[in-house]
Amino acid sequence: MKRPKFSVIVPVYKVEEYLETCVNSLLAQGMEEGSMEILLVDDGSPDRCGELCDELAVSYMAIQAIHKTNGGLSSARNAGMHKARGEYLIFVDSDDTLEPGALCRIEDALEKYGESDAVFYDGIEDDGSSRSSLRRILMEESGVTDNGRDFMLEKYRDNNLNMEAWLYAWKKDYLEENQLTFKEGILHEDVEFTPRALLKCGKIIELPDQLYHYMVRENSISTQKNKEKNARDLFATLRAQDQMADQQEPELRKWMKNGILNSYLNMIQTARMYQKQYRKLVDKHFLLGKAATNWNRFRVLICLVNLRLYCFMNDFYKRARS
Repeated sequence: MKRPKFSVIVPVYKVEEYLETCVNSLLAQGMEEGSMEILLVDDGSPDRCGELCDELAVSYMAIQAIHKTNGGLSSARNAGMHKARGEYLIFVDSDDTLEPGALCRIEDALEKYGESDAVFYDGIEDDGSSRSSLRRILMEESGVTDNGRDFMLEKYRDNNLNMEAWLYAWKKDYLEENQLTFKEGILHEDVEFTPRALLKCGKIIELPDQLYHYMVRENSISTQKNKEKNARDLFATLRAQDQMADQQEPELRKWMKNGILNSYLNMIQTARMYQKQYRKLVDKHFLLGKAATNWNRFRVLICLVNLRLYCFMNDFYKRARS
């Protein structure tokens, strides 16, 4: 049997309302028959999602339904990776969509530039009332970087490294050769996975196109009010990345640590970690010696003085810029 060009892995859990819209966006990609497979991974969903997956698999030859006990997003992605036959793996969350022609655009880039370990592209963040690019700095043309370290250095310098695994098409053979899977049981799994995967990459193709459509939902993990597990998991990931940064050459180490600091400071702001239930999670010593910019040095200084002042200062700064 001919190997598909793409395996699209869709973890499915409590998304009855959105699943068919997601799948329809994949079926409408305009790929030749046999060049794409869609793996719907039912992660032990308690609603009708499992039945919907089976119904879709019966209706469309390109779709395969996989059922497993609940283990979380990382576990579902890993299960899909294990079953996937495609040359490149695309991750799509089941309440999001791919833009029309996205896979054809990636395929065209691979034909033009040759095989690569990863293809990176832009996406749209949509909260129902407004849309914005998922990249902070937009590209005008496609580009190729020879290795992941150079790619990461450029993006960390620009504060423009996207961690979302669904903004990359990953070469399956590359992931398998390097035993790259998602760490299970944590939140912020993309923050843990993506830098680790990029560091070992050879060639990376970068596209300016907005190919992924990310929907911000009120009931999503990222919008939950209680942020304790988010903070614990992210901080543990950032500590591991700090050790990984220590193993890099000086320039990448410098900017990687600055990026780690950004993530840490942003969580303090997002979770309002001056609150009593969160204060014990903040390790102020971890903030020291990582800032590569004057702005981050200032942020760290304010954090060391007072967490509440830091959060209020950030609020004021964001309002002034808007």
